Amino acid sequence: MDAWPSYCHERTSSSEKAKGKARAKDERLENPWRYPVVEHGSLSAATLKKKGRRLEWTFATRGQSKHKLVASGASVQVFPPTRPKPWRPPKATESQRSEQGAHFLRTCYPDVDVQAELIRDQIMEDTRATQQIMREDPYAGNLIDVSSFHVARKNLAYLAFPMGETNCQLNMSPLVVHSKTIIDLKPTATPVYSFDTPIRQIIASPHVTDVGKGKGAPTLAVRTMGATTLLQVNLAIDRTMYRIAPIPLITVRRSDIGDKGAVDMAISPFNSCMGYVVNSGGDIFRCSAPQSNPVIEQVHVGTPSERPFYRIAASHVRESVLSITDKAAKTLDTRAGKNSHMLHSLTRPQAVFTSIESLSDDRIIRLVSTDEILWLDERNTRKPLLAVKHGRNHDTTLQSFTRVMISSPVTFLTSRGNSLVTVYDVSRGNDNLVYLHDAPYSLPPVIRPDGAHLGHAFFQQPTALGSKYLSVFQLSGRGSVSLLNFQAVSGDSAAKDTASQDGLRTEWPPEVKKLGDDADAARPDLGHLAGRAHMVVDLQPAYEKMFMDRDEPDLVAQTDAVYDTLERMPTFWQNTDVLVEHCLTTFDVAARSGPDPDSVSRNDWFTGSVLDSAPGHRALSQGRLPHAQLVRNTPWHLDIASFVRRIVPELEESAQSTLEKLSRYDLSDDSGRTAASFRRENEARSQLALDLSLACDTYAHKRPGKGTTNNFEEDLLNISRSTEAMSLGDLDPSPVQFSFLRPLVKSDPRGLSFTEEGEVDSVKTIAPLGVRLLLQEWDIGTDPYEYVYCDPYDETAESANRIQRPAKPALPKDAPTIKETGPPTQTQIQRPPAIASSTVARGPPPIAASQPTAPRKPLIAARSHGSLVSTPQRALPSGSQPLDAQAVGPPPPSQEFMASTQVLPGPHGGRPAPAKKKPVKKRVGGF
Repeated sequence: MDAWPSYCHERTSSSEKAKGKARAKDERLENPWRYPVVEHGSLSAATLKKKGRRLEWTFATRGQSKHKLVASGASVQVFPPTRPKPWRPPKATESQRSEQGAHFLRTCYPDVDVQAELIRDQIMEDTRATQQIMREDPYAGNLIDVSSFHVARKNLAYLAFPMGETNCQLNMSPLVVHSKTIIDLKPTATPVYSFDTPIRQIIASPHVTDVGKGKGAPTLAVRTMGATTLLQVNLAIDRTMYRIAPIPLITVRRSDIGDKGAVDMAISPFNSCMGYVVNSGGDIFRCSAPQSNPVIEQVHVGTPSERPFYRIAASHVRESVLSITDKAAKTLDTRAGKNSHMLHSLTRPQAVFTSIESLSDDRIIRLVSTDEILWLDERNTRKPLLAVKHGRNHDTTLQSFTRVMISSPVTFLTSRGNSLVTVYDVSRGNDNLVYLHDAPYSLPPVIRPDGAHLGHAFFQQPTALGSKYLSVFQLSGRGSVSLLNFQAVSGDSAAKDTASQDGLRTEWPPEVKKLGDDADAARPDLGHLAGRAHMVVDLQPAYEKMFMDRDEPDLVAQTDAVYDTLERMPTFWQNTDVLVEHCLTTFDVAARSGPDPDSVSRNDWFTGSVLDSAPGHRALSQGRLPHAQLVRNTPWHLDIASFVRRIVPELEESAQSTLEKLSRYDLSDDSGRTAASFRRENEARSQLALDLSLACDTYAHKRPGKGTTNNFEEDLLNISRSTEAMSLGDLDPSPVQFSFLRPLVKSDPRGLSFTEEGEVDSVKTIAPLGVRLLLQEWDIGTDPYEYVYCDPYDETAESANRIQRPAKPALPKDAPTIKETGPPTQTQIQRPPAIASSTVARGPPPIAASQPTAPRKPLIAARSHGSLVSTPQRALPSGSQPLDAQAVGPPPPSQEFMASTQVLPGPHGGRPAPAKKKPVKKRVGGF
């Protein structure tokens, strides 16, 4: 057989005994060239072939293919999900989970004393084991397959897959053919067989050409968590349909295979009643049932391994089995004993084998690893014929399925971690070399959205026409089955639109549809301890009392209550005994003027008032609400109707117009409406109009602004201010007076108040000295544009009385005038106080003295470090009355009373001059 060139030098005995660097160098140079590897972007393998009388180069990658698989339509869901939606555990750290576990043990089992460290260790071990199983589960297998056979001149096929909430029931639904090319599923809701434990793997025997009495029958191998069962598919012929009645032939339990769990199985292609099982230790057992007598015997002893990962496949060579471990692929001939023959081994530490497959048409073995796919000849297994790098991440669920499409085998690479299916067109050419005829491409996804699933199944009709068509089934994690049909077309017509069959499917029977509805409504059963304590309260009586059991009101009593409320509303501010510290609307005044309601709410708006009745609505429409009297008797009133109209444009000046505008929200007239419905509609419209009318005015018990001093504490405060004004010390600004909005003293994060120790007045704490200095000359209610600032310390500035200000409205003749010499009031601007005199001074008055102050003589520079002797000043005459302004003259500047820090005039003031720098010599001459 021809092969691609590679390094095939046999190692000598000396090279095998080499050690250290020499052996490592030999492996580095020779191992990559043992067999041809095709990788995207590389040259791969090439050789010279004779064509006529000349030689020409040929490559392992041809880049052209006669046919390509194209979808015949969109994927359809042919069976509903039968499992509830997966439960997503809460995201919690290991320490949080350990605390929750300890709390659970103390609550449910108070007598059990378990240390927290032990709980944490067990949770950490459980987390690591769960992550390891999710990443690599050696017991997981493909859970969907097709069993086909020929009976009574008909080809029948059944799709086998698990169903139910725990995947313990086996369903076998028949496949039907439309237009001789399109495959569809006819779902059945009744399972054909039930197991005690969940199903982990399903494998069907190859197509059986003839089924009948005394002839072979198709079989189905089902591996569960407890045992492995080989079922014989019997057909119960009925007038309406072909029903399946499987019968168990062999049941392989854990005790029959060395007290270890089964990880994989296979069915012999030569005898459908014979199967092979491999356990977690690598031991292979043969199971058969000649004349209904089950026989289980061990045919191979496995080698212990750290990873219990073993897979087997039945070879098309009689009584041969193919097996793989994580690093080695072997073939076992049961006629030659229990010893196996090595097929291939992996040298890379990270790479492991994932699946093995054999095909009788070309007698080529397909080996799949986490790095590449290898094709080996069963007759010469010294080196692979070809390898292709698939470029996927490390995934131990990779599996290959090979089908013959138009006399050419095609390999499909699948993974249970995603829905990606890659097609590899690798087969022998006319020159007996193995080629990659076309670049690998992917099929459209069968399930959307993409995610983890339970397996794939590839089915072709066992006819000559069926070799052009392929049906792909995919089983989701919830148990639903999706189908996508393909056909092989030539390269020229690969882009042909074949969407005419889009959405082809059969209608689900009612019992099948009920399975999907029950699964969607079901929730995962987490046990009785996962439930939360709750209490069911029936609120039906409360709703009936509020909306249904409505007693007819007493119109006479309501009318009297409404009239009494309307009479008390105008005098509300004079008769109320409760201090109102905020503004009220007309609704608040009406609610407080009427009697106390039967049911009190946290909000007066939802409680209502006596006006919420038919007499109140009638009073609104007749204009009997005392709006004008209430405005006249209230100290302060504000109309906010314009703001309400921004939200409710239907609000008008008159109540009748508002009712007409609101009538456009009435229900449509229908013959089925009752009189109670119309009455309820009119009441709701009148109620809304009344509420809008009562919300258009606001009232307050006093006008916003500074309040008058009417208590004893404020009188004492005014006396203290007058004393401060007559004193000669610094003036402290008066505190800020607050009216409606009164601030509160906040606390710091430590819970301590911001008020300083010894400070009694909290207002000074809220308004610091700087704020009070800024606000002491501002009067609430004055126009800010008319304010003129006067500096009291500037003598050259014109007096504030002489500055021209905008004209103010004249005071009445009988109004008292305020003199400038009088004591300052709250509405006057605060200025530094002046001593009363006969004449008005321009600036701050000087301190009175009996004799004029003598001018200060200049200081004499001291020659030594002694102290300076100052000239004694004359004593000031005693006296309390100020001198005449002309006699005293202007006060001396304040600069003369300050001591000078410079002993002599001049820029240096007697300090020694800085030393002169040494002059730099200039360079004389040239070059």
